[in-house]
Amino acid sequence: MNFSDVVSSNTVGATAVLLVGHKCAVTAIRAQNLTAADAYLQLFDAAAAADVVVGTTVARWWVQSDANDPSVGDGLPNGGLMFQNGVVVASTTTATNNTGANQHVRLGIQ
Repeated sequence: MNFSDVVSSNTVGATAVLLVGHKCAVTAIRAQNLTAADAYLQLFDAAAAADVVVGTTVARWWVQSDANDPSVGDGLPNGGLMFQNGVVVASTTTATNNTGANQHVRLGIQ
């Protein structure tokens, strides 16, 4: 049986944040939307936060969180999603822009 480790960051916004600096599979995502509007957690396949320009770099995956939602699940494919370089995250008001929308983030990784 495989188990996931948990990595986290509180108050993720428009600034790219490195959560995992190596190849991994993301097996679960939990995000707590701290805003009064929908928010989008963007996940980038990158080894460093400096490798991502939020609003320009295309996210490998994103998850929408409804306004004031206490917690949102992941919508990941069965078995998770492989990130070859690492996982950098940002939270924004759309799936592709760079306007911050704060969320607390937890990822299950293997």
